[in-house]
Amino acid sequence: MDSLKERLEKEKNRKPNFWEKNLAKVFSYLGMFLLLIGLGIASYDYYFIRKSIQTIGEVIRLDGGGGKSGYAPVIEYFDENKESHLFYSVIFSRPPAFAVGEKVNVYYQSENPEEASLGYSWLAILVLAGIGLVFLFFGILFQKVLFV
Repeated sequence: MDSLKERLEKEKNRKPNFWEKNLAKVFSYLGMFLLLIGLGIASYDYYFIRKSIQTIGEVIRLDGGGGKSGYAPVIEYFDENKESHLFYSVIFSRPPAFAVGEKVNVYYQSENPEEASLGYSWLAILVLAGIGLVFLFFGILFQKVLFV
């Protein structure tokens, strides 16, 4: 049986595997990637809303509800020319985030009124940027701890 001193000497001369060498970099790069995606969504939403016209729409029905998918609102809104348009939300929730007949703010592009949004995608922005910051923090921390 090897003594502790012999085992420590063997461990010191052992070549580190991929994850031991690159874990900090992987965490840092993944964190930066997720943070950039979150910031990209935020900037897209910001410029979309900045170029958009705001109007009031009405929830005319809730799509979905089958199984565990939740409900997504279908919203009718009118553009500057009093033409009716429908916005089909891709965000499903259970319980429904909106009630039929509820009035909501809708942002649409004047040159293409069919392109609309309900505003900022806060959930996606916060989740991606938050997870990105956590990964980036631990990536930097691992670099400091592993390379001391």
